[in-house]
Amino acid sequence: MQNERPLIGIDFGTATTLVSQRLPGSPPENVPIGRGTAWMPSVVAVSTDGDLLFGEGAEAVAGASALRSVKQCITFDTSPDALHVAGTGRSMRFTADFLIGQMLKHVALRAKASGAEMDGAVFRLACPAIWDGPRRRRLAGLARAAGIPVSVADIVDEPIAAGLAWSEGLFWDLGEDRPDGTTLVFDFGGGTLDIAVVEVTESLQDGAPELTVLSARGVAKAGDTLDLRIAKDLEQDLGTVGVDVDRMPDPSTVRALLVAAARRLKVLLSDTRYGEQAVPLGGGFTDLPLLTYSRHRLEKAFRPQLDEALEHVRAALCEARLRRRKTPDIESLARMGLRDLAPDVRHVLLAGGMSQVPLVRQAFEDAFPHAEVGFDRALATPEQSVVTGLVVRNYHRLNLPRPGFDLLLQWEDPDGSRHGELLYPAFEPLYSWDQVMRRERHLAHRWNGIPGVKRVTKARLRAESVDGEPMDFSVDGNVLPYLPIELYPRTSFSFELRISGEMVVRDATPRPLTFRVERWPVLRAGEQGAISLTQLRTGGNVPQPRSFTDVHSHPWE
Repeated sequence: MQNERPLIGIDFGTATTLVSQRLPGSPPENVPIGRGTAWMPSVVAVSTDGDLLFGEGAEAVAGASALRSVKQCITFDTSPDALHVAGTGRSMRFTADFLIGQMLKHVALRAKASGAEMDGAVFRLACPAIWDGPRRRRLAGLARAAGIPVSVADIVDEPIAAGLAWSEGLFWDLGEDRPDGTTLVFDFGGGTLDIAVVEVTESLQDGAPELTVLSARGVAKAGDTLDLRIAKDLEQDLGTVGVDVDRMPDPSTVRALLVAAARRLKVLLSDTRYGEQAVPLGGGFTDLPLLTYSRHRLEKAFRPQLDEALEHVRAALCEARLRRRKTPDIESLARMGLRDLAPDVRHVLLAGGMSQVPLVRQAFEDAFPHAEVGFDRALATPEQSVVTGLVVRNYHRLNLPRPGFDLLLQWEDPDGSRHGELLYPAFEPLYSWDQVMRRERHLAHRWNGIPGVKRVTKARLRAESVDGEPMDFSVDGNVLPYLPIELYPRTSFSFELRISGEMVVRDATPRPLTFRVERWPVLRAGEQGAISLTQLRTGGNVPQPRSFTDVHSHPWE
């Protein structure tokens, strides 16, 4: 039983990494893995001996030349920069997978040394909401190679984890009622902005909380983007006093130091007591003036990025309305501004380090005047929101906004050769925002094509977890290993997965097959999931296709 095993959560973030644990019968607790802090900087460098260093040790040896944000290599599918060997002019190259794997192994060692009950524990990781199935599978594989036994099912969207932590913290830690109504989770971290619109309800069966995710969106533009913007301002400031970075002996190192200084200034100016701060450039450049930055300049640099973030919030609220089927008129929805959608929200939860910039809270209080805006009061800092949510035990009572599994069309030729098409890849967003702007009537993920069958063929629509495990369908209470599909030669086949929860299949039969799903199941490693569907009957003179019960009772094979 999982409830009898320790839970370990690892928030491998772009800027910092945190670990939490929950022992049986105990509340969540943070496992301090930093040198004097709960978190470890997600930084890697190479020592003079060629050994890899992580966290504070990497910062101490390599300073600004240390590699940061290696997790972004998964987000953008890129390779990391070469690592400079400390104290030498040499550099070494490593693959992103190797560095991430070694960092996760180092995190696990630190957690165990700090008292985490690692043996026999259930592990969970977090990832940005924008990650698709292959990215999640890649992280899970690297974690397993590092000795952290996880599957894709053990990887939770970061804003969803923050929402889980908040809901549980209100009830268990603060003794308050669980949040009533719709909650907007705004997780502004170092590498990604993640947004979720969630509702918490009580199960009619046992009263336990169920969290329904109406929307989960993300964009790979967050704290790192602001750091670069501030660093650009600081370089211009140096230019006004006659310091041309391009004419210095090592411009790339100086610019890396400017980014590090920008990061420090951003954190210092998040304290509302100070309107201006100054920091040295560092790196031995003692003859240069202090780098000074004001909150006014910070807010001016940040405002365009925050405005773009609020547009993503608007898109998430539009998606939530579509899932509730509250606004079927797409044209009206496309014209709605944030103030028109704001009454849908009762609570705004701010999470992530970037959310501590005072302008963020001010912007949300202005945009959502009737909502309660704030951080998770049960936690010491907003950075702990995600890692605490990873050790919530009622994680299985979670309804996702999109399928976390692949949907495939499969068939066999007369000679026995097998063929297939991937109709929907796991975790793929069901629509793009430009589809809303084009006022498409049905926002959906679509697949259209002509399968290469040579004769009338009985095909199968199957579901498969990202880890390769087959899943069943439950159609009107009848459990089926697949949905039967009929294909004709040179005849089109189409598949739609609508945001409203409808799945529409058009095969060679006279009328489309339409189903509705109320929830997408959360899959766990080693568990058999079933997708519960309701077939929607349509009227008309055209005969209805055979029922799935009839077909399954008289299989073709």
